[in-house]
Amino acid sequence: MISRKSVCGIAATAVVLTMITACGSDSDSDSSASSTTASATNDMRSSIAATASSALSSARNTAQQGIQEAINVALAAAPITFDSGSSDLGALDVATINAVALPLKGNDTKIRITTYAQDSDKSAAEALAKSRGDNIAAELESAGIDKSRITVKAEVDPKDQNVVDKAKIEVVPD
Repeated sequence: MISRKSVCGIAATAVVLTMITACGSDSDSDSSASSTTASATNDMRSSIAATASSALSSARNTAQQGIQEAINVALAAAPITFDSGSSDLGALDVATINAVALPLKGNDTKIRITTYAQDSDKSAAEALAKSRGDNIAAELESAGIDKSRITVKAEVDPKDQNVVDKAKIEVVPD
């Protein structure tokens, strides 16, 4: 898999080469021709810059989609789950988290971990959901993912009862 930095580097190099090729000499002696040429060159540069920005954004989105797909595959193979009322991670959960960390290495993609809990005491449920997310974040950090790239979102009493005692990990778009 091509890393996000590689895609961005290739796109940036292509943009620079295109700009160098497109920007010719403005050494005409006729001042009105020179003014027209300068205006056309500025318009062309603006167009090239807009195209380059669009290409770079597209490359980033493609890289983020690839990372999200890899995370989804890992979570589908072995979802991160918790025993009711517990925030402890099992060995299989840690293995899944390590699999999630792999596509996150070598890039600066940010993620959001959403964990859920249900309890009649809302504050207890929120504390449990947050603890679950913090435990996943700590495992990702121990796998080499910088803490600044991880956001934890704790949800209490979700409408979808199928997500209680589970975790979701999503790429956060730039």
